[in-house]
Amino acid sequence: MSVCGQYLCMQWVHFIYSRTMKNSLLPLYSWKKRSAVSRSQSLYSLAESLELKKRDMVTALQAQTGILLEEAEMEVEFSISQLCDWAAHCDKEGGGVQSLPQSGSALSLPEPIGVVGVVLPDRSPLLSLVSLLGATLAVGNAVIMIPSEKYPLPALEFIQVLQSSAVPEGVVSIITGSRDQLTKALANHSVIQAIWYWGSQVGCQYLQYTCCNPLKSLWLHPEEAGDEKGKEVGRDWALFHPSLMEEMWRQATLWKSVWIPTA
Repeated sequence: MSVCGQYLCMQWVHFIYSRTMKNSLLPLYSWKKRSAVSRSQSLYSLAESLELKKRDMVTALQAQTGILLEEAEMEVEFSISQLCDWAAHCDKEGGGVQSLPQSGSALSLPEPIGVVGVVLPDRSPLLSLVSLLGATLAVGNAVIMIPSEKYPLPALEFIQVLQSSAVPEGVVSIITGSRDQLTKALANHSVIQAIWYWGSQVGCQYLQYTCCNPLKSLWLHPEEAGDEKGKEVGRDWALFHPSLMEEMWRQATLWKSVWIPTA
């Protein structure tokens, strides 16, 4: 591609992102004000919608990744289970009053970060998407997701699942394209408050260098391209330990505390 072509491509990427950011802000305000019970019901409806689209999702996974039918069915089942787990987790962290070492106490409450940008890994393209999506939505964030550049079809199929669920329009945005170009757009946009990144070591270094102005919360996971047989490497998303759920919850929340002095 020529220099002019690359410039026009980046201009188009920034245009799409600007439209997406504006469309994410208004739904974010209403979504973050919803009660934990309301968010939980929306996530349960998302799990039900995925159950209804199970056959289509299995077909998309098998067609693009080349995995066995049984493996594709298992990934969809795990994805449904993940959504149910996050729906049940919505009201489990409500904050509370904590005593202080010297005097008084502190009222601590978890709040959503805002708009979270997620650059997804290649491994388990549906299960990784659903796991990270559930973490961000359960707290009350809006999310912009960049699917695997190698396996985008499951994420595109998942858009229909979102449209048939009770999750408000605009809370979740899925944009496919060049991972590097879209990551740059995420890093340089002021609306994004946090970036979760699965990708190259170079990409991690770029985000660490770029996301200091404006400051963004970063959760970085450098991954290798694959092993000698071409199999994707990285986290096994089917082995979802409770400690990982706790870590996702911490990354998706912003704790605010108010000091209450003693009389």
